[in-house]
Amino acid sequence: MPRPSRWDDVVAAAARVFSEKGFGGASLEDVATEVGMLKGSLYNYIKSKEDLLFAVVRPDAEELLTNARQLKVKDLPASEKLRQIVLVHVEIIDRHLPYVSVYVQEIAGRGISKEWADMDREYMHLVEQVFVEGAESGAFDRGLDAKMAARSLIGAMNWMTRWYEPGDPAQARAVAAQLSDVFLSGVLARRTADPS
Repeated sequence: MPRPSRWDDVVAAAARVFSEKGFGGASLEDVATEVGMLKGSLYNYIKSKEDLLFAVVRPDAEELLTNARQLKVKDLPASEKLRQIVLVHVEIIDRHLPYVSVYVQEIAGRGISKEWADMDREYMHLVEQVFVEGAESGAFDRGLDAKMAARSLIGAMNWMTRWYEPGDPAQARAVAAQLSDVFLSGVLARRTADPS
């Protein structure tokens, strides 16, 4: 279905409404009111409320996944890959907080469809592999539980949807750097002094 020129306005309105009321609590009439049109006019843009939900969450989810796939094949230390994953994730939150909030509330970990479950699983696996690479190289603690580390990191980033105040790219970069430092300080291999 071709998207008329107001499509971005419709998606932005839906992101705000779904973020504030939840997908289940929001109506298409709420979205129409937010964007300033009649409810029936929304059907020029969508087939269903679910179409609108996926339009809200898809671009950022795909950006995260694409970035993580590209990092997987780059010849970088695991610590730098982790920093880049965190930076992209936090920058997306800074640019599109209501959209990411909707993803975290309505899609993440809910098995809403095979496609979304597969995307969640792949992103988690790609982040987990960064921790595995770091442990295998000796840069990270070899006893690290990579799955738990990946879940903890993604959970910490997603929790930002509850407290982060967006709109300042410099602040986003500073938050990403600090979050990376916190996680890296917890996973780096400990160097003990040689007793001899």
